[in-house]
Amino acid sequence: MNLSNPASLDKAYLRDFYLEKRKKLAADFDCKTALDDEIQTRLIISSAYRIADTVLVYMARPFEISTSMIIYAALANNKTVGLPVCLDDRRMIFRKITSVAELRPGRFGILEPPQNSEEIVPDRHTLCVCPSLCCDMTGVRLGFGGGYYDRFLTDFIGVKVALCYGDSVLPVIESDDYDIPMNAVVTDSFIRTIC
Repeated sequence: MNLSNPASLDKAYLRDFYLEKRKKLAADFDCKTALDDEIQTRLIISSAYRIADTVLVYMARPFEISTSMIIYAALANNKTVGLPVCLDDRRMIFRKITSVAELRPGRFGILEPPQNSEEIVPDRHTLCVCPSLCCDMTGVRLGFGGGYYDRFLTDFIGVKVALCYGDSVLPVIESDDYDIPMNAVVTDSFIRTIC
């Protein structure tokens, strides 16, 4: 598979293409760390982050863009921090954390808050940081295929931001009715504000 540019804009193809690209990048620890740190720094200095009272953020798997810097910064900045918990009915909620030390392996082996942690009810001052494999310039995000974020974001009234590598931003990705566009895409080389 040629990993410079995708040969098709079919969603299934794009998902496989960018997942393979991510796995290759994860093997280059120094390069991935530098890119991830740049993306996280851009988010932390953004106005969307600064004005947020609550930050909902995922705990990254090895091939995802790291979020540890965002989590530590938000906790240090006295923001309410929530991490996702996937429920049996394919819904996702976010539970509050006050320290990464309280996280435990969850349903998919990903660290998550304990079950007795408070569920966060998002409002207009909530920033949701979303994972993506690729995005387009209109804010369409291609995730990992589970649909958890799109279902969660259906009634979300805060600010939605996708983290994405700059070389994984396409001019256009075909969107479906259930795709929830982002308000911004944060990459290692730019922030694209949509609305």
